[in-house]
Amino acid sequence: MPGQQETPPVSGPLPFASPPGARLSGRFPGAEEAAYHEKKFEELRRFSQRTFLSLPLLIIGLWIWDWAIDPSAAPRTLTLRLGMAACLLPCILALRTTQVNLKAFTVLLYASVLATEVFWLAILRRLDGGLVYGIGGYMYYVLGMLLVGLPLRFWDNVMGLSLALMVPNAAAAAGWLPGFSYTKYNALIIPAGALSLFTFWAFDRLYRRTFSYQRTMEQLAGEDALTGLANRRQFMLAGAQLLERVHRYGRPGSLLVIDLDHFKAINDRYGHAAGDVALQATARLLREHQRGADLAVRLGGEEFAMLLPETDLEGAATLAERLRAACDALRLEVPGGALTGMQVTMSIGATGCGAEDRSMDDVLRRADAALYRAKHGGRNRVELA
Repeated sequence: MPGQQETPPVSGPLPFASPPGARLSGRFPGAEEAAYHEKKFEELRRFSQRTFLSLPLLIIGLWIWDWAIDPSAAPRTLTLRLGMAACLLPCILALRTTQVNLKAFTVLLYASVLATEVFWLAILRRLDGGLVYGIGGYMYYVLGMLLVGLPLRFWDNVMGLSLALMVPNAAAAAGWLPGFSYTKYNALIIPAGALSLFTFWAFDRLYRRTFSYQRTMEQLAGEDALTGLANRRQFMLAGAQLLERVHRYGRPGSLLVIDLDHFKAINDRYGHAAGDVALQATARLLREHQRGADLAVRLGGEEFAMLLPETDLEGAATLAERLRAACDALRLEVPGGALTGMQVTMSIGATGCGAEDRSMDDVLRRADAALYRAKHGGRNRVELA
């Protein structure tokens, strides 16, 4: 397209909400699944951080249990308790940073959990009767991992929790826990772990519904109900980002403001059904002519707009003339056979975005002035600002 230039590396696309396309259960399609997990992690990381802050205090506080089991050996377990608590510090620090991502935190979390288990089993070995009475201590693992694992992916929690609960069995099989009772441990802990995994699954389904609802509301908030185009709110957000690119990189950008000619006369003569047909046909026309980065918008009533990133005024004028000619060639039919062959024309004002523009309102006023000249110059024409 004339006037369209190569796009420089920038932070992201124009902010136009993608269709949610989400099911209420199971995986979301495509990139929506990754977006779901990232959003859940960001929203719940503060909850996990507060939970992690309480766990070292709980671990050290349970030293009282060591005294209750074996007062003579308890002094020798204090260092192990402190080491066990220290294993959680990397997770606490990671949650306080803004750079940690979901995958990295998942690996860090379960590495920390497995490290605490080594200390816990060492504590049980030092206490007289520890391997008998300490089995119940794994209930804290089930509960604690349920709380800190909420931001993680469901299947990551399945693998992580299953691995953590199998560690005592593996340590006993390796001969590190003489006298370990496989029957008592598995009869008590495995059902609790299964209940925890069920809770993870139920929460995941619930949060998926919430995420789907939020995405739908975001899309509806930025979409015109009749035409399916972006609305004025979305136009202002996208326009602000377009101007930022113009200012920061010195790249071109343009705006078309489009108004249907004699639209009130169509409504008055043929009814609002005919007006709706004209608006929807115009929306289809804009979608057919917009390019990858362009954004077609219904500003309100019979007024439309197109944001054209990486397009100078010459390119915008060429596209505007193609739109005008395509609209002039349209012949519309009103449902019910009330009217066939209805013709609609459009007037277009085009302007470029410059470094002097402080906001999208400046660009819009200039394009509106060009549109005003097109209206008063006979309609069905393009005027440049």
